[in-house]
Amino acid sequence: MATNFLAPTAAELEREWGQTLSDEWSTDVGAGDFAPIIRRYGVGEAAQREVVLARFGLQQASAKGVRPPGSTVNARTETAATRSAFKGAWAGRQWCIVPAQCFYVPYYADDTKKSERWRIRRADRSPLSIAGLWDRWVGEDGETMLSFSILTLNCDLHPLLSRFHRATNDKGEPQEKRTPVLLAEEDFDAWLDTTPSRAPMYFGTFGKDDLEAEPAPSSTRASTTTMPLDTAVSDF
Repeated sequence: MATNFLAPTAAELEREWGQTLSDEWSTDVGAGDFAPIIRRYGVGEAAQREVVLARFGLQQASAKGVRPPGSTVNARTETAATRSAFKGAWAGRQWCIVPAQCFYVPYYADDTKKSERWRIRRADRSPLSIAGLWDRWVGEDGETMLSFSILTLNCDLHPLLSRFHRATNDKGEPQEKRTPVLLAEEDFDAWLDTTPSRAPMYFGTFGKDDLEAEPAPSSTRASTTTMPLDTAVSDF
C-alpha cells in the first residue's frame, strides 16, 4: 500500500519533470490532500503532457456527492479494471504519473502493532514517478474535482519492499505486501498513451539495488515508535 508520499516542490516539479503549476500544495501528502499529477492532454500528434492538481483518493465520476478518499488512495493492478470505483477511469485510459520524492511505509518490529515510518526512495536520489489513475467528478451544482489513485502490485518476493507493512493481520493470518507501481523515465509517454490491455506491461517496480530505505519518523500525521538501534538499512 501507499498512503503517504512526499510530493515535489514547485521548483523540483519544473526541474525534474519539466512541468509548471501555479497552484500551491503540501509536499507531505496523505489521503484527501491535493498534489500534482501528470496526465495526457489532447489526442494524436497534438497530445502532450500536462500537470494538474488533484485530490489523493479517487472520486468516481458517477459518485453521488463527495466521498471520503481513504478507501481509494490505492488501486490494485489486479482488480482496477473491474472494481466499481476505478473501472471507469481504467476503461477511459485515464492514466497518470504521480511525481514523488519518496513514499513512506510502516515498519513493524516483531510484527507488533506499533510501527515506525520509513522512507523509500531511489538510491541515486533521483525522483520517483508512480503510476496512477485519475478521474473528474462534477457535482450537481457544477462543482468540479480532479482526483487520483496510486496503482499498487504485490511485492511479497521483493528483497527490500517485502520487509514493510505487517506480515499478519489481527487474526494472525498471512497478509499480502503491496507497493506502488514505479515507472522508468523512458516509459512515461508510452504509459500515458497505453490501452487497458497493454497497461500491465508497465506494472513493475525497481530492484533492491536501485532503492534505499531509512527511518523517517518525523511526521505531522502520526506519532511513531523508535526503531531498535541495531536495525540497519544494510540488513535489507
